[in-house]
Amino acid sequence: MKKEVNFDEKFKALGEYYNIESPMEIRKQIEKNENIFIFLDEIKPYLEKSFSEAKFNLQMNFEPETDNRFIILRLDVSEDRFNNGICDEINSLEFEIWDLEKKLNVRDVLILPGISNV
Repeated sequence: MKKEVNFDEKFKALGEYYNIESPMEIRKQIEKNENIFIFLDEIKPYLEKSFSEAKFNLQMNFEPETDNRFIILRLDVSEDRFNNGICDEINSLEFEIWDLEKKLNVRDVLILPGISNV
């Protein structure tokens, strides 16, 4: 019999793969749509295929003009990769995961590039 995993356990597991900045805000956003857990879990193979050297960070973004809150999945890569086509690669990734986003009704996660400090 499979044990039901509670919210806290799912959130802890999320932090084992993603660096979670402002965890309380991220947690509140995920509480509004727990399909975000599924989405972030199911895109891992896509991230590893295209961005294996990247660091994956989750942070909150607030748009005061529209009162919208978004989780930003920031892909931190080298400055060289950042300056040479990362946006095209992210567009390709977004195309690959579009059906999953629609199926899970996850519209509040944005994928953006960043430069790694390493």
